[in-house]
Formats: sequence, structure tokens, C-alpha cells
Amino acid sequence: MYLIIAAAAAFALLVWVGRQSRLGKLKPGPWIRQKRALIAVGAVAVAMAGVICVARGQYILASILVSIAFAMAGGARYRSEPRPAGAWTHAEIEAYRTLGLEVGADRRAIVKAWKQRMKAAHPDQGGSDALAAKLNAARDVLLKKR
Repeated sequence: MYLIIAAAAAFALLVWVGRQSRLGKLKPGPWIRQKRALIAVGAVAVAMAGVICVARGQYILASILVSIAFAMAGGARYRSEPRPAGAWTHAEIEAYRTLGLEVGADRRAIVKAWKQRMKAAHPDQGGSDALAAKLNAARDVLLKKR
């Protein structure tokens, strides 16, 4: 029972730290930058608790703990980090300028800006083929379509 409480407390702490750092309420430091490593270590600890539960014959609890460990490990590995400043290619910067966005805008903003500009630039609406092609190319570069 103590293992469950400890695992839940560690998971809740990691969730809280992640949310606080994402909201910008925590000052950046080496321990926040190592969040993925902390989550991975926590996942290993929860998995070990699951193995201990199997050894004791508590199979349902073990399956729950191992499932939590896999979820934590998968989230730690595949969660995307924002790009640091200066990591944008020239093509991406030009694509943001073409769509009239700030560098680093999210997917929703890219699609919204593309739709707004495409309404006026579409050849069926009196726009030019070249401008429509440029807007489509900018959208494809930013959304990584090839």
C-alpha cells in the first residue's frame, strides 16, 4: 500500500512541476531542464514497484503500476520541446513572414492565417496563381508536409 501512495505522490509531483514550468511560474534551473530524466527515473521506480507486486502475488496492482510506468516513459520520450531561439531555418522564417505570423507560432495559428490569406489570394476569388502557390508552400514548410 505504501508503494502505491509513494508512486502516486511522485507522479503528482512530476505533473505539478510540469504544469508550473509550462505556465512559467517556476524559475528555470537545471532540475527543470532535466524533467524528462526525472520522469524516466520515476517510470523505472514505478515499474520496479510493479515487479515487487508481482513477486508478492498482487497481479492487478502490478498491472496498474506497470501501465503507469509505460505511460510515464512514453510521455517522457515523445513529448516535444519548444525550439530554442535561432533554430529556425531560413525557409521557415520566410514562411512565417509570408503568412504574416511571428516566428514560432503554433499549428492552429498557421492554419488560421493560411485560410485567411488564401480567401483573398485564391485564383477563383480574383487572386494570382503565384501568390496562392507561395501561401501553400509556406503552409507546407511550417506543417512539415512534403
